[in-house]
Amino acid sequence: MNKKNNTEQQNRKKVKSLPRDINAAIKSVIDIIKQLGEVYSEENKALKQADTKKFMALQEKKISATHEYQTIMAQMIARKNDLNKADPEMKDRLKKLHNNFSTISKENMRSIERMQRCTERLGNTIRSAAVRSAHNTRGYSYGETGAISNISRKKAISSGLSETV
Repeated sequence: MNKKNNTEQQNRKKVKSLPRDINAAIKSVIDIIKQLGEVYSEENKALKQADTKKFMALQEKKISATHEYQTIMAQMIARKNDLNKADPEMKDRLKKLHNNFSTISKENMRSIERMQRCTERLGNTIRSAAVRSAHNTRGYSYGETGAISNISRKKAISSGLSETV
């Protein structure tokens, strides 16, 4: 937990204010959008290749880039009236890049959702195998008379908080 708090503090320190010049500010926004887009692209590639080590290694980088993106975008939104003074080419470049980033982030969400579904299916498969194994395993319990009871084979098996078989 302490390591997480230190990382968050370091991320906050790294984020700088946007330059006063609106064109330079737009350039900073473009740079951070590119940076976060590259992280998402790397993550998408890792997810498609089922490379969990690379996926996990990217998480710190993703958190840092996302935090920077949110901070920079909040600053830019606060200065939205200045956008009228910006170079039209810079605004057009920002719009195109943002559309591309939107596509990459949607693909990233789909990849993460697909990974979650696969993980859920794997968990269900493991749980089902455990239940089958428990049913097939001979369990003995002794009755009131000391004899081995066959009732133990009919016992309910709980495999989770809300599932009893």
